Amino acid sequence: MMAPGIHVVWFKRDLRTRDHEPLQRALQRASLSGGRVLLLQVYEPGMLVHPTTSSRHVTFQWACGDDVAMTLHQEKWGLTFHRVHAPVLDVLDYLRMKHGIASLYSHEETGVLWTYERDKKVASWCKKHGVPWCEVAQAGVQRGRSSRIGWVESWHDNMARPCANPDLQEWRSSEGRDANVTWPEDWALNAAPTVRHESDLQGVGPFQPGGERAGHSYLKSFLHEGRIQAYQKHISKPELSRRSCSRISPYLAWGAMTIRQVYQALESTFQGRNHHAFGSRLRWHCHFIQKFESEHALEWRNVNRAYDELPVKQNEEWLSRWKEGTTGIPLVDACMRAVRETGFLNFRMRAMLVSFLTHHMNHSWQDGVEHLARCFLDFEPGIHYSQFQMQAGVTGINTVRIYNPVKQGQEHDPEGHFVRAWVPELKDVSPEWIHSPWMAPPMEATMQGWSSQDYPEPMLDLVASAREARERMWSFRKRPEVKNEGRRILARHVVPPRAQTKGRMREL
Repeated sequence: MMAPGIHVVWFKRDLRTRDHEPLQRALQRASLSGGRVLLLQVYEPGMLVHPTTSSRHVTFQWACGDDVAMTLHQEKWGLTFHRVHAPVLDVLDYLRMKHGIASLYSHEETGVLWTYERDKKVASWCKKHGVPWCEVAQAGVQRGRSSRIGWVESWHDNMARPCANPDLQEWRSSEGRDANVTWPEDWALNAAPTVRHESDLQGVGPFQPGGERAGHSYLKSFLHEGRIQAYQKHISKPELSRRSCSRISPYLAWGAMTIRQVYQALESTFQGRNHHAFGSRLRWHCHFIQKFESEHALEWRNVNRAYDELPVKQNEEWLSRWKEGTTGIPLVDACMRAVRETGFLNFRMRAMLVSFLTHHMNHSWQDGVEHLARCFLDFEPGIHYSQFQMQAGVTGINTVRIYNPVKQGQEHDPEGHFVRAWVPELKDVSPEWIHSPWMAPPMEATMQGWSSQDYPEPMLDLVASAREARERMWSFRKRPEVKNEGRRILARHVVPPRAQTKGRMREL
C-alpha cells in the first residue's frame, strides 16, 4: 500500500523562507499528520520561451533558490529545495503516481496570461484527482474584487498582520520528514536553465544578486545606513537614484521578500518625509498589481478600449534604434543602454522611455512592452503593463505626460555624468551641449571632438514630434467614447474619495 501522500509547497514568485504562509501551513499540516513535505520550484519550458522572460530573470530566480536551499541547510530544517525543468502538470502527475499527493500549497500569482492559464489547468487537475490546493493571497492583492471600496483599509490591515514565519521548533519536534524524491534524469537541474530567444538583449550585468538575505541587506542599508535620507531628493535622478532608491524591487518582484516585511520594517524606523514618500510607494506597488489582477487583459489590449482607434506608426528602423539605444537623443540612449546592461532604471527615466516610444515615435505601447519586460530585472507584470499604458496615455483618466528628453537631462543630469557613463561617444562634450549635441555650433562641436560619425543625429525632430503628440492625444481624449470608458475605469480601479482617511493616500 502506498504511504500517505506528500504535502507539496509549490514556489512560484515567492522564493523565500520567511513570511511564507503556504510553507507555514504545509509544515503545520505535516507536523500534525506525520506526513512528508516537498519544497518545489518548477522551471517550465513554456515560461522560459515567453516573450517577457530573459536570462537575467532566470539567473536571479536561481540565485534566490540557492539562498533558500542554503537557509534550509544552515538552519537544519531537514528539508530539501527541489528544482526541476518540466511542465508543472507533468511534475504533479509524476509525484501523484510515484508518491501520492496529500495537498498542494502555493501563493496566488498575479502573472501574465500564460501563468494564469497554467494555474487554471492546475486547478482542474487538482479537482480531477482530489488534491486540495491551498492558495494564499500575496502582496496585499485581493482576488475577485469588482471595485476598490474598502481596499485601502484591507491593505493596511494586511500589512499590520504578523508575518507568517514557519515554526521551526514545532517542525523539528514533530520529527518532520523530507520527501525523498528522485526525478527523471532529463528534468534534473544543476544550474539555471538557458533562455535562448532574447536576440535584442545582450547585457551581461552587473546585476543585483538574488536571494532573501541579499534583499534584506539592501533594505537594511536603505533604512538604517542613511540611503533613505536622499530618497525624495534623488528619486528622479538617473545616476544618483541608483544609490538613493531602495533597490529592493527585484526582491519584491520575485518574492525574496514581501511588502509586509518592508512595511513593518519601515514603520519601526519611521522618521519623516522620506519615509512617508517611500511608504506611499509601497501602497502604489500593490495598487497597480491589484489593477492587473482585476483586469488582466491589460497585458495585450488598451484598458480604455476607445484607444484601439488611435492611429499609430510602424517604423521598424526607429523601433530597433530605440531598443538598441542609438536614437541620437543622449538621455534616451543612455537610459536604454543602462537598463539593458544592468536591469535597473529609476521610475522617471522608465516613464520617459515609454513616452518617447509612444508619443515622439507614435508607436503602440505593445511594440516596446515585452522588450522592457526582458530588460527590467524587477519585471512585475501587474506594475509593468499598468504603468506602460498610463505613460502611453491610453487610460483616458491620467494626465498625458510627454517628456522632453533634453529638458529631463538638463534638470536631472545637469553635468551629464549619467549620459557620459552610458554614451561614451559623448564623453568630451561640455555640459552645455551634452543633452543636445546636434545644436552645438559646428566649430565648438569640432573642438570638443564630437561628430555625427561617432554618434548619430537625432532620428526625429523632438519639438515637432512632441507638438504632434499633444495634438493627437488631447484631441482623442475629448471623444465621448474615451470619456465613457474612463468612467468605467474609475469605477473599477480607483479608490472612492470617501474611502480616503488621514495618512492613507488616494491610489490612482
